[in-house]
Amino acid sequence: MPHPPRPAAARAVDDLLRDLGPRLRRGGVPEAPAGRFATGITDIDRLLGGGFPRGRLSEIAGAPSSGRTSLALALLAGATRAGESCAVVDAADGFDPRAAASAGVALPRVLWVRAPGLRETLLASERVLEAEGFGLLLLNATGREAPSADFMRLARKAAETQTALVALSLERTAGTAAAVALEMEPARAHFTGTPPLLEAVDVVAHLVRHRSAPTGRSVRVRLRAS
Repeated sequence: MPHPPRPAAARAVDDLLRDLGPRLRRGGVPEAPAGRFATGITDIDRLLGGGFPRGRLSEIAGAPSSGRTSLALALLAGATRAGESCAVVDAADGFDPRAAASAGVALPRVLWVRAPGLRETLLASERVLEAEGFGLLLLNATGREAPSADFMRLARKAAETQTALVALSLERTAGTAAAVALEMEPARAHFTGTPPLLEAVDVVAHLVRHRSAPTGRSVRVRLRAS
């Protein structure tokens, strides 16, 4: 029985990865402890034991204005500064290249995949992981959260390629597939100028899951508005 045709988004990712293949490489070793990507936010990196682990699925959950996106951009900025090739698979259409560049992300080191639906998002994420050239993959499926079984499959792929896979979500959905899970909570907004513009937000990061560190701990940090 013939297989159904692959979605156009998945075929486009296949073509792009094939073209990028000769240029994909692991970058230099980041300043964080071996096997982790630091965010550059001292208190959060300390809470995580040095950063988000390679070869594992991590999850950052939080409502809008909780600092979830700002934290993800800080993580992406640190990884690209360390010379890593990174990818953003974006089903929520929430990635803003201008905000990313302002946060210090080296955009030439980022593959941005805009997936139209959940199925395409999962397929694109699998293909990126299978390429074995990306140190960090941000999966932004906010509003289209995948079943935990799909996260288990992606977690196995991340382990095989030693890619740090970080999922962004409104609420935790990865369950036990996630080695690390942070829940973000907004605390206070800071405005400046006339008319007032949002400059920064105080947020509380709760460590609710970690396979090798104590959980139930929280830190309050100030993040630049993205």
